[in-house]
Amino acid sequence: MSKKINRIRTTATMIGLSLITAAMLTGCGTKDEAAGLHQTGTVAFVLNKDKAASVYFEKAIDSNPQYGPSYIMLGDCYLREGKYKEAIEIISKGLNLELEQGHIRLAHRKLARAYKELGNSEKALEQITIYTRMSVWQDKFTAQKISDTENFVAELDLPEEEKHMAMDKIIEESTKAKSVQNPEEQTKEETDILRMLSFGLI
Repeated sequence: MSKKINRIRTTATMIGLSLITAAMLTGCGTKDEAAGLHQTGTVAFVLNKDKAASVYFEKAIDSNPQYGPSYIMLGDCYLREGKYKEAIEIISKGLNLELEQGHIRLAHRKLARAYKELGNSEKALEQITIYTRMSVWQDKFTAQKISDTENFVAELDLPEEEKHMAMDKIIEESTKAKSVQNPEEQTKEETDILRMLSFGLI
């Protein structure tokens, strides 16, 4: 019994040291305080220390209200806590700020999950559609992700025909649109197209 307790204490100490180390390496001494706080929050999030992660993401937002990634990750913390409405609100705010395309793609995946948990299948399908299109465009749609997304859509409260048609059509149209792009023009236009996809304009 005492060995088990010692193992638990050792693990807790290691987690605590990891957070302290991350804070020292990425905290207020950096040029961008928000980015440092965000990185520390990400370490806490990976270690499943959701409350600590939330605090760091909130501090990052207080430090720089224009720092989009922290809104998305704070939304992820809310998802873990079952605060789905709060997750939608904070992630939506983040999507109005400057974000890398990868963050935008994952934000739509998180919104899809939140809407699904709230029983809003139509909104969930809308968001998973945007996520899927962006994944195809960013070459991030692996076989595993396709399977995960198909399972996600299958669980939505929608007519079966609509589910199957949705996934097949989304992937087909997105792949076709990407393949017809001139390679020289693709790099130039890709960012604008991805942003249009992410906000449902295509």
